[in-house]
Amino acid sequence: MRKISFGDFLLTGEIIIIGMAEAVHLAALFLGLSFARCSKILGGLTGAAFVFGAGFLLVRRRAAAKSGTARRGGSPAAGQRDRAVTLLRGMFLAVAASQLIFICGGDTMYRQGDMTVETVGSFLAADAVWQVNPMTGMPYLEGMPLRRKILCLPTLYGSLCRLTGLRPETVVWTIVPAAVLLSCYVAYGALGKALFPEDPGKRACFLLAVAVLLWTGAYGYGMDGFGALCSGWQGAVIRNVVLLPWLLSLCLRKKWPGIVLCVLAEACMAWTLYGLGACAALGAGMGLAQLCCGKRAAASRGKGGAG
Repeated sequence: MRKISFGDFLLTGEIIIIGMAEAVHLAALFLGLSFARCSKILGGLTGAAFVFGAGFLLVRRRAAAKSGTARRGGSPAAGQRDRAVTLLRGMFLAVAASQLIFICGGDTMYRQGDMTVETVGSFLAADAVWQVNPMTGMPYLEGMPLRRKILCLPTLYGSLCRLTGLRPETVVWTIVPAAVLLSCYVAYGALGKALFPEDPGKRACFLLAVAVLLWTGAYGYGMDGFGALCSGWQGAVIRNVVLLPWLLSLCLRKKWPGIVLCVLAEACMAWTLYGLGACAALGAGMGLAQLCCGKRAAASRGKGGAG
């Protein structure tokens, strides 16, 4: 099994971008940098990360091609797709495509009580972060909790608007939810590989089940499906449908550095009391469970040897 899959690489890159957005957000917040300057810095850092990542993937692909020549010639039957697996994958792609159409095709976003678009617009208009109240258009008369002020998603979305010229509504309500939905399936794909490493049929069935459940939950407020399809720009939604399933797959594969990245990403996006939320709890719980299982297995082996 490869040490780093493409899905792991993609999700790690997204978390790195979130981390860079947090860095420029804090620079604007505490150092007084203009929002335009922070957007340029974030764009440059993202471009450099993209070039580095593309080079890294190219090197890995060449190495994999060299090592895969003998494997392709050794088992010709391994390249044939099972019809049932192909059918399941086709059904999953059809369901996922229908969800993307749902997100991009109309006014389907749930915006009640959400001020993300207005906040992004205030950042762009004031050329600064958290200087203008998006509800009144006037400077803040009272401060807001620091834990909320340091969340970086409005800066990330605003930087995307400034760099591309797109309207905040287009970025927040269409582009970001579509990207989050795709990332959700990448995360669940990684979880499927961790659960069924040798069975592509079960992995395809798992992804299809996830897609159907997202559609089913799209009509219930508070469900993951509702969040992914109707408010995918929110930090809590990104945590629930992207970070948590990927973190669970990392725990099953014992890839602890990635778990730390998930915990930090949640702290940058979701407003929890002290910044350590569901990702930290899940990682700690899985680590404790694996530690207990390891000790029990060692004790069983010890008893067997003594007997």
